[in-house]
Amino acid sequence: MATYDANLQAAVDATSIAKSSGESDLLSYLREQLAERDIETKDEAWLQHMVEKIHEDPNFMIDREPDDYERPEPQRPRE
Repeated sequence: MATYDANLQAAVDATSIAKSSGESDLLSYLREQLAERDIETKDEAWLQHMVEKIHEDPNFMIDREPDDYERPEPQRPRE
């Protein structure tokens, strides 16, 4: 099973909640959620795919990361 960045999933989850609350422009909302998490992407196909999946399933778990996404380096706990 693949694992994906939790911040990406959190942005998608927040967008799904916004949809449930009546938000109509999910694409813009998802972009805002990504920006709040300091995530940048120009992968329009990924953004559109996420919005389509949110419409299909409010509990959608992301199935891939944007093509231009650079996963942050894991931070080690302080000793």
